[in-house]
Amino acid sequence: MTGRTKIIIGVGLVVVIVAVVAAVISSQNKGIQVRTAKVARKDLVQIVTANGTVQAKTKVELSANVMGQVTTLNVQEGDRVTKGDLLAVIDQARYAAALASAKSNLQALEAELVRAREAAAQAKRDMERAEQQFKDGILAEADHERARSMYDQAMASAQRAARQVEQAHADIASAQDSLDKTEIRAPMDGIVTRRNIEKGEVIITGTMNNPGTVLMTISDMSIIEAVLEVDQTDVPQLHIGQKAEVRIDAFPDERFPGEVSEIGSSPIQGTSALGGAATGTDYTVKVTLLKHPERIRPGLTVTADITTATKANTLTVPIGAIVLRTPDAKGTPAPAAPPTDAPASTSVKKESLASRAREIEGVYILAGKKAEFRPVTTGIRGELDVEITGGLKQDEEIVVGPFRALRDLTPGAQVVVDKTAGGTSQS
Repeated sequence: MTGRTKIIIGVGLVVVIVAVVAAVISSQNKGIQVRTAKVARKDLVQIVTANGTVQAKTKVELSANVMGQVTTLNVQEGDRVTKGDLLAVIDQARYAAALASAKSNLQALEAELVRAREAAAQAKRDMERAEQQFKDGILAEADHERARSMYDQAMASAQRAARQVEQAHADIASAQDSLDKTEIRAPMDGIVTRRNIEKGEVIITGTMNNPGTVLMTISDMSIIEAVLEVDQTDVPQLHIGQKAEVRIDAFPDERFPGEVSEIGSSPIQGTSALGGAATGTDYTVKVTLLKHPERIRPGLTVTADITTATKANTLTVPIGAIVLRTPDAKGTPAPAAPPTDAPASTSVKKESLASRAREIEGVYILAGKKAEFRPVTTGIRGELDVEITGGLKQDEEIVVGPFRALRDLTPGAQVVVDKTAGGTSQS
């Protein structure tokens, strides 16, 4: 390449740069470049989206009421069971021996009761005879009193023997109950959705502060619900019976209808159902699925879209067009403050909260070559648009972007509408 060629190329580059800079300066002199759209009517659906997991509406976690080693285990996870089916057996030897001992003790006490009652009957006869002899004057008063005392003692012994027999019956019932509890049976029809034990393991019963061993979980999979974690800001929009569409991650190509069946009154504490630490700002909301796949399993992750409101043919604008402005002393809306990374002091935070209450919600409308701020009242919010209930008319042209331009705009500012492809949208 010759020196002359290099000079020509260099001059050309300088000319291009100068032209670009001039164009930019010219554009800036004309005003802020913006994108616009017209106020239009649309069908609007307001949706609350939340994540969670699925579970059976009715499930029972089985625990043992007696301690011992598992000697029989009849089910696997996924098995279908019927109420009353024998699921597992805990070592019965000790409990069977206790029952046999209680029965043997009962037999001995019943024999003792028979003897005590016979003795009481004999003492009664002796007392009656002594009373007659005392009346006839052939028995001393001391002997008469001795006969009455012997009768009272015999009756007391018989009553004590009767109470011991009653206690022995109670001991047998208790021993029988403990023996029965070594057999773990299904409390309802369902599916074994979790089995936490193996044959040979030793089962521990729970105490006040320490939970016992959970043997297995039986779930009625005929009714399934999605347990969702909903942000506190969305909870007030929810009501029992609202329709929902549930997407189960394991079945990505299907959508399942449902309805809200329960709304938590307290925030989630501890660990959330999704495995993370609860923030205290989410609430549990349950959606009952009106239809679900046969192969569904508890714990599958889901995303649910709950329809909280709908409006047909309502006035809307894009959500991004809505801006908040704080009016100055004259009532003129000021531009939004630029973002800052500096930590705010306590006084600044108080001022921010106070000023937030004075913020005006509105849009910038196109008035010739200027942008004018127009306060509006809004209704429900869709995915991309928001309902306008006051302040605008259909087909009015409003500024919808870009974000930096909306942030810096002030009432009466000169604007230039971007006419390039995608620069102006017609809603």
